Amino acid sequence: MVVSEPESISLPDGRTLAFATYGDPDGAPLVFHHGTPGSSHLGALLSAPARTRGVRVIAPSRPGYGRSDPDPDGSFETWAEDCRALVDALGLESVAVAGFSGGGPYALAAAAHHADRVSDVGVVGAPVPAHDGGPFAPLVRFPRLLGVAFRFGAVVARLRGDRFVVDQLTDRTVDDETARIVGRDFRAGLSAGPSGAVRESRALATDRSPPLPDGDVTVWHGVDDENAPIGPVRTAYEDHPVVTLCEINDDHLGTLCSVRDDVIGLAE
Repeated sequence: MVVSEPESISLPDGRTLAFATYGDPDGAPLVFHHGTPGSSHLGALLSAPARTRGVRVIAPSRPGYGRSDPDPDGSFETWAEDCRALVDALGLESVAVAGFSGGGPYALAAAAHHADRVSDVGVVGAPVPAHDGGPFAPLVRFPRLLGVAFRFGAVVARLRGDRFVVDQLTDRTVDDETARIVGRDFRAGLSAGPSGAVRESRALATDRSPPLPDGDVTVWHGVDDENAPIGPVRTAYEDHPVVTLCEINDDHLGTLCSVRDDVIGLAE
């Protein structure tokens, strides 16, 4: 695995945005959005195919995750501005964007608001507005309780290890390196507290979603995905000619592992 030292930029409002780089440091750029909760560490899952195919994966930790400062008023739109600031700071003219799970809508927002800077976009296992909100849906109206739930989940993950985290995302058997990456991603995402996860969980549980980009969008979704069931995804995209829905015979994390090469291909 080729990974940069953790890096960060200062955003226009003074917040810090942390990110990591994987794959080919001189390759075609792909901005990869982690899930909810999560961190820049999840980008390591794309490291091997990115290195092989000459792609530079830039994986930011969104506000409130890992080393990125929280943004209490953050939204899909404000993230689009943060993402553009990152692209500008790195001196990139154009990037592809991708998002996994709860990061999918944030990738779509970046592409929709800054079409002039985004060459291609894809999402994997991403929820849509009709989604039931996931395991913490009953708590989204109670931010403090939701925060307690995430803190408890972080403690359990530390005690029970990487495989416990993986088991929440897939029924498949994954290799030790994948389990290590996924476990580290979850722990890092909640290391500074649950503010990012609480804010995003509440946003993802509403009926509001970011607009779709004008250009083509590729959606990879597992037919066995229990974290974000495919039924609402089919309904949400059936009348959108710009969307190509690729149904994968896998579950939530399993789908991401299955389509890593395709995600990397967005940048080529």
